[in-house]
Amino acid sequence: MKRRTWPILVLLSAGAAGAVAVACSETGPDAGPRVNGCISEGCNDSGPIGDGGTTGQDGDIGPDGEVIVTDPLVGISSLTAKLLKGGLQFAEGPAWLGTRLIFSDVNANPSLLYELAADGGIGVFRTTAGKPNGNAVDPQGGLVTCESAPNRRRVTRTADLANPGARVDIATTFNGNGFNEPNDVIVRSDGNVYFTDPRYSNDPDGGQDKLAVYRLPPGAAADGAERLAADFNKPNGIALSKDGNTLYVIDNGDGRVLAAQLNGDGTLNGSFLKLVDAPGADGMAVDDRDNIYVAATAGVLVFDKTGARLGSVTLPAGTPSNCTFGGADRKTLFITSNAGAGNPATGLYSIKLNVPGLP
Repeated sequence: MKRRTWPILVLLSAGAAGAVAVACSETGPDAGPRVNGCISEGCNDSGPIGDGGTTGQDGDIGPDGEVIVTDPLVGISSLTAKLLKGGLQFAEGPAWLGTRLIFSDVNANPSLLYELAADGGIGVFRTTAGKPNGNAVDPQGGLVTCESAPNRRRVTRTADLANPGARVDIATTFNGNGFNEPNDVIVRSDGNVYFTDPRYSNDPDGGQDKLAVYRLPPGAAADGAERLAADFNKPNGIALSKDGNTLYVIDNGDGRVLAAQLNGDGTLNGSFLKLVDAPGADGMAVDDRDNIYVAATAGVLVFDKTGARLGSVTLPAGTPSNCTFGGADRKTLFITSNAGAGNPATGLYSIKLNVPGLP
């Protein structure tokens, strides 16, 4: 018998004091902070993007007898994602911004950011994008991007999505030197920006002595990033728990997912500890029940917050590189994949799951 539970209200962390809940699809200059939950009328309506999943029935019973699905994978008719766009050079960095998905083609020449619109159409969002990799949405609905080109190596922000060329640099140096190759980024609801800075190329001008994770505090100058930790082989994917109190980092060099607690102001509270082993792990996402989705060699591996394995999502071809949630009900998992430059399997995939997740 399923246990009877009442709906859970998400509480904002101390670091997000004063924030208010907003609809999951509302982003823009007047939108509230990035929070969890979906409270507006019509927020759970499905749209053209990511259609085709089957809702499972393994969950709790709500106060009105409705099923509250707790397992993100149970009952899905197929756990193989479908291809939305292929033939890219190196697909990465999916990020859902209200009504659209932005994702990167890192090695395109010129480098590109693509846009998947609400009607399912795919077009170019920005060219000459500085070899973009990871992307994230900030509390104001802006696009935050890691750029890794040798002449860039920085984190940028695009405030006006209608004017994609007008980006500004928000993190350019640490201790007077440029970064190595900013790779992936996540933004907390209070405006703290967290990003990883590994090195994959042989660029002799890589400016940092460590492969590290950084925090850019709210309102900081472009030279105001703080190094959170540097005991990694190759820090890569990065994500936050739904309450913003736990920071997850993938150490791609060691094939592990690590976790550390954060203080209310966004600083680190303790050390990063191993959560799970995940060979080939790259990017990741988190859903509203704090399940963790890890793009790895074997597929998108799904774990609960304790590290217990729940299952996996596979691709018909290629290796997952990153993932995020989006769509009108936030239940579509978008996955970028690589199978070699120009390969039809290198691109963007999607699958509809049971539990909504964070953009």
